Order: sequence, then structure tokens, then C-alpha cells
Amino acid sequence: MSILSTGISALNAFQRQLATTGHNIANVNTEGYSKQSVDFAALEPDIAGGAGYLGRGVEAASIQRSYDNYLAGRARAYNSSQAEFEIYHDRSSQVDNVLADAAAGLDGIMQGFFDAVHDVSADPTSIPARNVMLNRSDMLVDRFQSLAGWFDDLRFQVNRDLEIFTDEINNIGSSIADINARIQSLNSSAVNPPNDLLDERDKLVDELSRYVTVTTLDQDDGSLNVAIGNGQALVVGATYSQLNVINNPLATDHKEISITLAGGYQSIITNQISGGEIGGLLRFRNEVLDPAQNSLGLVALGLAQNFNDEHITGMDLGGDLGGAYFNMAAPDVLGHPANSGTIAVGFNNLADVSNQEYELSYDGADWSITNLELGTTTVLGPAGPFVHDGLDITIGAGAAAGDLYRIRPARLGASLIDTLVADPRDIAAAEAVRTADLASNTGTGHIGAGTQVSSTGTSLLALPVTLTFNAGTNELTSPLGNIPYDPATDSGSTLTLTIPGLGDYSFEMTGTPANLDQFTLSSNAGGVGDGRNAVRLASLQNAQLLFGNTASLSDAYAYMVADVGTQTHQSGANSAVHEQLLNQAENAKLAVSGVNLDEEAADLVRFQQAYSAAAQVISTANTLFDTLLGAVRR
Repeated sequence: MSILSTGISALNAFQRQLATTGHNIANVNTEGYSKQSVDFAALEPDIAGGAGYLGRGVEAASIQRSYDNYLAGRARAYNSSQAEFEIYHDRSSQVDNVLADAAAGLDGIMQGFFDAVHDVSADPTSIPARNVMLNRSDMLVDRFQSLAGWFDDLRFQVNRDLEIFTDEINNIGSSIADINARIQSLNSSAVNPPNDLLDERDKLVDELSRYVTVTTLDQDDGSLNVAIGNGQALVVGATYSQLNVINNPLATDHKEISITLAGGYQSIITNQISGGEIGGLLRFRNEVLDPAQNSLGLVALGLAQNFNDEHITGMDLGGDLGGAYFNMAAPDVLGHPANSGTIAVGFNNLADVSNQEYELSYDGADWSITNLELGTTTVLGPAGPFVHDGLDITIGAGAAAGDLYRIRPARLGASLIDTLVADPRDIAAAEAVRTADLASNTGTGHIGAGTQVSSTGTSLLALPVTLTFNAGTNELTSPLGNIPYDPATDSGSTLTLTIPGLGDYSFEMTGTPANLDQFTLSSNAGGVGDGRNAVRLASLQNAQLLFGNTASLSDAYAYMVADVGTQTHQSGANSAVHEQLLNQAENAKLAVSGVNLDEEAADLVRFQQAYSAAAQVISTANTLFDTLLGAVRR
């Protein structure tokens, strides 16, 4: 009987191994399946008197899967990082391809506009040349607006994808929690784990790592706790937390990711999310999309303000001072719905304005402003007005502790720029002021043509102005003020006179005037052939207008293109590297967990032979038993 019992135990054990081998072969192409094997253990022996212990056969102690938590975790980490760089590169490539394209970008069309301005400066009386200038300016503002609209479309896509990806995370989290509950209900020990359920759960965690960085922690009851990003709990045992995409309380187009905690409370965790496709989207938005759109707006603002400042100092064909040529957007100020007070934000010095965004807050005692890109906070003071990074910030009445604002200085620049001049005759190509030496002068003094260097208004009421040379005091006297001029040392130098309603007007004075010689500054009405203001308008193309007066309009756009290109190149290289690392990690994982058909076929033969041998043991035991029965019958 002991031989029969031993044979039966072997038969049962090898039958389980054959079934497990067949299960492995059947799941060779099942994604996430881990190879399983039977662990054998000898049965407790019997005491056989003086002969010692007599073995009783074998049992299938457990069925284990071949799985390495370290290798699985490494594969998930690379899966997350590769997905992050891949989507970042994909989206930034879209921006790079458009901005750097000669046909779709800004460089070529801005060059065409300034070429038209040059043509007007060369022939200021030409109506066709003026029409071309207006047409080119319309094309330029259309390009600004279309690029701004395209950026808005990209932002909509990012927000839509965030919603799609968070829905996927919620579905995965729910499924993991459900499997945890099933495993807990089985009350399985580590000796007899539910291998296929574990594979199903691990496959879900692998899928989750495609969307966000994942960390896991095994529990004693067999469940698996899952955290995402920088440690935010998603699944704890049989419960999971719901992710949502919500509006930023200040900027509705800037979506945030929140998690619903116990009691229904929502907590924003955007800054805690990292890795995966969601992490890549958030990085793309913060590092490429926002800076690029703001930079485009800053170029539009730089063009509009400086062109307007110069245009209003000139004179059109009708003898009137020029008006604003472009519409210029104000800073975008977004207040929290719970704010008690109001603020007003304008530009103090556009050259000091950056492409960054700010958060202005009030604690009841002081106002503070935080650069959202750099993360730096500056305490401004209790009341204002304040000047910060080229912005004028005026605090209105009613401010209360907790008031919060988001300031986007350049965001609307490109979308709101427009051409305000409709009639080609209204282009102020001429200088507004002409200079002249009085014919009765007896000295050698001469006043140059002059240039309007700053503008404070649009009025010619202060003209004409007569400058009279006083040889006794070596100065030019006028009702608007006296200007020192010593012919011995100042001949050829530039002098400046502030004209009320116009601004500062500079001119070159040469020679030695006789005492009481006079020079006039008067309206240039009728000077239709004068193209001096158009020359200065054209010179704005290469003037250092932005970034602390270190960059021209073209330079600022080139910086933006270069920055996007650099980010795109780096993300592409990182994506390729992490793809290789992911492949290596997956191969290492498969080397442990994957099903090898050659090995399984060999095991099938080996255990089939063992099964046959066990059957032979049973057959032998039966023969012995029959022999014994036959002997008894005789």
C-alpha cells in the first residue's frame, strides 16, 4: 500500500506540473502573463522501525509565478519616463515646426511689413506704397492672431487629453481596487497566491505607469497600495481615489488635476504629478506652450507700442499728427471670484517686461508677487502703486486678506493686435516739426532738421517756437526754456527742447550765431515729401526694444524659436534614450517572467516521462498486490 500511495502522490504532482506547463504554453502570447511553476515537497516520512524513516512520496506544495518586483518596478519607471518624453517631444515638435517655418512663422511676414515701411520712407507721397504698407500690416496682424489662435487650439488639446488620461487612470484605479478586494476575499497566503489575478493586477499597474509615475507597496493581506506622481495615494486596499480635471480658480484655460478625498473634499495635486503622458503634457504646457505664446504676445506688444510711439510723433498727408497705428493689448489680469478689491495693471516700461506670468496676493498687511516660472516671491508693500518687472500695479479700494490675482503681461498681445489706420493718407510718414534759420541772421549758426525723440501727446499748439541766441550767456532762449550753447565747444552737438503736447525734440546746432540770431521750430504741415518719420518707423525693425533693450523684435522671435527648438531636440534625444532603457528593462523582466516555448516543450517531455514512471510505480504496486492476493488464495 505504501508503494501504491507513493505512486499516486507522484502521479498527482506530475499531473499538476503538466497542467501548469500546458497553462504556460497556452498563455505564451498573453500580455502581462508570468510563467508559473510547481514547487514540489516530499511528504512527511513514516517511521519504519529499525530501518529508519520510510518516504511517503511527493506533493505539489504551491504554484508560483516567476516574477521579480525590482525588474518590474524598473520597467515601469522607464515606461513612465519614456511616455513623458515622447508626448513632450510630439507636442513641442508641432510648435517648433510652425514657428520655425518660413511660410507659417513670423520672420518673413514681418520682414515684408518693414520693407513696405522702407518703401514709404523712400516715396512718402506715393499712395500705392502706402496701400502696400497697410496691406502688409494687415497680413502681419493676421499672422499674429492666427498663431495666437493656434496656440489656443493646442491648449484646448492639452486640456482635452488631460481629461482623457485622468479618466483612464480612474478606470485603472477602480480595476486595481476591485482585484485587491477579490484577493483579500480569497485570504490567500504567500504560499498559494492567485497568480493569474496578480498578473492581471500588475498589468494594470504597468498600464498606469504609461500615464504617470507609479510606486507600489505590498500589503500583508495580499492587496497592493498604489501611489502616483510624488506619492499621492491612488489605491489603498479595496478603495481608490477619483482624479478630476478642474478649472484653475484664476485662469479657466489653465486646467488643474485634483483628487477627491474622503468626505468629498477636492485637493489640487497638479504640482505633485510627474512622469508619464500626464507629466509630459504638464511640462509641455509649462515649459513650451505658455512661454511661446507669451513670447509671441511680447513681440506683438513690442511692435505695437514702439510703432505707435513713433507714429504719433509724425505728420500725415493732411497735416495732422499721426494716431496710434496698432491696437495694443493691456496686461491680462485674472482675479479670484472671492476677491474683495480691485487692481489695475499697465505697462511702465515694456523693455523690462518678460514672457513670464505672476500671481499677486494680499495677506492683509502686504502685497506680494510671485513669478510662476521662477517660483520667486517679492514683497511689494502695503498699498502701492507698485512698479515690478516693467509693470505698473495700482491697488484699488476694498482689498482684503486673501485677495489673489494672476497677471499675464503678454498673453493677449498677439491675439488683440490690429491695424487701426484704414486710410493710406493717415500714415504719418513726415516729421511733425520743421526747423529753419531766419533769413535775417548774420552769424554762421545753423539748426539741423531735428528729430522727435519722445512723445507726450498729439498737439501742435505750442508751435511755432523761436530760439534766440544770447551771445552774452551762450544759450538759446525761448518761451519753452533756455538751452546752453557755446559755439566754441558745442558746435555739432545735439540739443533737446521739450515741446508741450509733443515731447522732446532734438536737433543739431552748428556754427557761431550772431547775438540775437533766431531759429524756428514750426509745424511741418504741407511737408508731404518728408519721409523722416517713416525712416524712423522702418528703423524699429532692428532697434533693441525688448528684454532690457537687448533684443530687437526679430531677435525676440528668434530667441523663442531657438528655445522651442532646444526643448524639442532635448526631449527627442531623451525619448530615444529612455526607449532603449525601457526595452532593456522589459527584456530583463521577460527573461525572468516570460514563457519560453523551448523550455516548456522540454518540461512537457520531462514531466510526461515522470508521469509515466509514476504510473509504472502504481502498476508495479498493483502487480505486487495481486501476487500477494494469489498467494493467500492458495
